[in-house]
Amino acid sequence: MKTKEWFKTLLAGMGIGISSAIPGVSGGTIAVILKVYEKLLWAISNIFKEFKKAVIYLLPVLIGVVLALIPTIYLMDKALNGFLFGIVCLFAGFIIGSIPGITDEVKGEKPQRNHLIALIVSILVAIGLGVASVLAKVDASALLVTPKWWVYIILIPVGFVASIALVVPGLSGSMLLLLLGFYKPLISSTVDTVKECLGGNWSNFGQQIGILACFAVGVIIGFYLISKLMHFLLSKYRITTFYSIIGFVIGSTVALFFNFEIYEYYLVWASGTYIKVPLYIEIPIAVVLLVGGTIASYALVKYKRKIDSENQNKEIENSSN
Repeated sequence: MKTKEWFKTLLAGMGIGISSAIPGVSGGTIAVILKVYEKLLWAISNIFKEFKKAVIYLLPVLIGVVLALIPTIYLMDKALNGFLFGIVCLFAGFIIGSIPGITDEVKGEKPQRNHLIALIVSILVAIGLGVASVLAKVDASALLVTPKWWVYIILIPVGFVASIALVVPGLSGSMLLLLLGFYKPLISSTVDTVKECLGGNWSNFGQQIGILACFAVGVIIGFYLISKLMHFLLSKYRITTFYSIIGFVIGSTVALFFNFEIYEYYLVWASGTYIKVPLYIEIPIAVVLLVGGTIASYALVKYKRKIDSENQNKEIENSSN
């Protein structure tokens, strides 16, 4: 892999890492937007068949994910208690502006009945997850304070479920964790343990490593199995699969504004109070972030279209010569 390509893949991994920590934003969606999704699926699906080639591609992605995920988790812990609506609007803007780039994948294809069904069902599923997270009101905070042996086992299927959203564009892993009640507890326990360790208290370090390790095992297993499934679907039912992806992206954009964490935030507003930033300040800033995120994201789509067009013209010229 060339140096330029390596750093582009690293940045893509950072984008996936950032999005994975934010409720409603899908790591898979970011991978599609950044045009690394299908290569990523191939590398994961063929890691045992073509180990060296797959690892060379996956390594910068994994480094990028880790580099971005750690500070994002810390920032999200702060945002959950102060400026969540503004953060949500920014990422909603990024997603809205990128949708034309995803629809390019089905451009020129006449929509069939099964395509529209896949689109509608995917939209409803993504919105339904947000609604379900509000209705469920599950919070696993108490389980992670002094976890018993069976809690560690539960974290493996929890990680598996979260990994589904890492692979399926439009489904948010953090949203699924919200639904299961593990999103905020996992973030808070990780941030609190890091703070304790930096302060010289390492008493909970082993416990937190055990929690994250069991969760990671579930993520790795799910990541591999679901990647193989998505690789199969894209190879056999590419257009229908992309219609589903578009549906999940649209639905998850709606779910960004209606999930357990943001709903709790709305309740604080409804009480006539605020956490850190007053309502009359946060909403105007959030609107600016939404518009700015949309414009910036769409500008990238237009730039990518221009590059693709130039490359296509070069290929035509070379073939004619």
